[in-house]
Amino acid sequence: MRQSPLPVSHHNFTRKNLVEDTGRAATSESAGSAGSAGSAGSAGSAGSAGSAGGPAAGRRRRSGRLRRTGRLLAAASALTLAAVGTAACSAGGAGSASATGCAAYRAYQGHEGTTVTVSSSLTGTEAERFEASVAEFEKCTGIDVEHTGTTELRSQLLNGSGADLSTSKGASPSSQDAPENLPDLAIVPQPGMVAELVDTGVVHPLSNAVNSNVEAGWDRHWIQVGIHASVPYAAPLMASVKSLVWYSPDAFAKAGYKVPATWAELESLTRKVRADHPDGSVTPWCVGASDGESTGWVMTDWLEDALLSTQGPGAYETWASHRVPVDSSGAVEALDAVGSLVLADGNVAGGRGSIISRTPEQAGADLVKGSCLMLHASSSFESRFPEGTAITDADGANPVTVTAPSPSGDAAGEAASSTGADEAAGQTAGATASSTSNGAKVSAFVTPAADRGSDAVLVGTDYLVAFSRSEAANAVMEYLTSQDWARKRMAMGGMATAHQGVEPDLAPSDVGRRATRLLQSRQTTIEMDASDSMPVAVGSSAMWLGLSRWSTGAMTSQEALAQAESAWPKQK
Repeated sequence: MRQSPLPVSHHNFTRKNLVEDTGRAATSESAGSAGSAGSAGSAGSAGSAGSAGGPAAGRRRRSGRLRRTGRLLAAASALTLAAVGTAACSAGGAGSASATGCAAYRAYQGHEGTTVTVSSSLTGTEAERFEASVAEFEKCTGIDVEHTGTTELRSQLLNGSGADLSTSKGASPSSQDAPENLPDLAIVPQPGMVAELVDTGVVHPLSNAVNSNVEAGWDRHWIQVGIHASVPYAAPLMASVKSLVWYSPDAFAKAGYKVPATWAELESLTRKVRADHPDGSVTPWCVGASDGESTGWVMTDWLEDALLSTQGPGAYETWASHRVPVDSSGAVEALDAVGSLVLADGNVAGGRGSIISRTPEQAGADLVKGSCLMLHASSSFESRFPEGTAITDADGANPVTVTAPSPSGDAAGEAASSTGADEAAGQTAGATASSTSNGAKVSAFVTPAADRGSDAVLVGTDYLVAFSRSEAANAVMEYLTSQDWARKRMAMGGMATAHQGVEPDLAPSDVGRRATRLLQSRQTTIEMDASDSMPVAVGSSAMWLGLSRWSTGAMTSQEALAQAESAWPKQK
């Protein structure tokens, strides 16, 4: 089921460059960049959300328990205008960024008064920013994009499909409309879930227009994940670098710690932090793995990154494609390496027994407080730090303050009022550029490999699928897969992208810019998250459960991985 990632070469930005950049101030220039996106002349904005000329649309909005209000429309407009300017000089197709106001959305018009439902696993500020990214589209087309974010996406989609849940088969996409209990579109966070949904028979192939958008913006190793039986069913939407370690440049500088360049140096740094704080007041690592029905993904990310970093792309791909068992000796060795590095006594905030009871957001708050000094998390995690946190470069400079959308005062490029790092667990926010910040500063470095010259990184991707063939649903899908949407969403912060039409400098934060350059560079060896690509019963069920139990000490590494191997579907 897994599509093996294809190492490709282009540009001059490698994992090694990123590690070196972490040791000094990152520059705004990079070989392969499409030019400075910070200037008004290279903007991807389609104009102000307040522009006249489009049909009015009603609002019925859901994102979990979070309701978007009118303040998001103002915030989205201010953010995008400040970050990408009011017009672009570059040419484009439908919805070209060179147009202003609602003229940019002419290709999507003609569906006034319709509603298109979208389900995703986006909640909190991530949901707010997605909703803000389509606000102008709604205003100008009259299509109401009704978004629901949930932590139970898989079960809801499978239940709604009408398929036999024991086989994930039996439904049929014969109707133009989505089945009654399914949304029109869904943003799916795992390739394995895409395959599972395709097997139910309710997912429609991509339209020619949507497929053209995808092929124009994304490289082959991203596109092929959405292709099943030679038919394109899913469009890559967002991407993130998972091989990252977040840290405080100020805390490192004060203690005299250096960013590690190899796995051995990372182990040495971990031992030194523990030795420097024998009372346990500060630990090397922050970890929180509790995330509802998705509890365990934090530990699978650790396993995969450790396997890739310590044994290289060849061993990783062999394991990820199941050419060796899930509980192979190499995988067990990698998981044991994680245990020694992160879970040993005195190495993790709250102790090993607290990992499953603490959320990723709580771990982020611990890093901001300074009770632990390193956090393994993806580039998109900047949206989950407490409000007031400043995302900086490797020198602790050029801060971008983490703030939630508000009516005014925190748009990109404006000084924002910041009250410092909120230590309350679970609070999330999106990063927007600010000239001042009173909060703690954090940045990120690439997880160092045993081989100093390695250019491989672990990545994650969200895919867009359709359960409806309605013209309005396809119009929304065309917009979400367009270069213009990718630019608009990128400028709001908290997102990196592998879309080749998006300038890295559109990202407000230094981490977002570096992650995007890494994702777009064809010199990077891209390794898709293995557990996300495995059959769901394995990667997103048995492995999550097994590694959760392993992290508390209830199972050995061999037992946890053997549990996942036993869940692998047997050949018939």
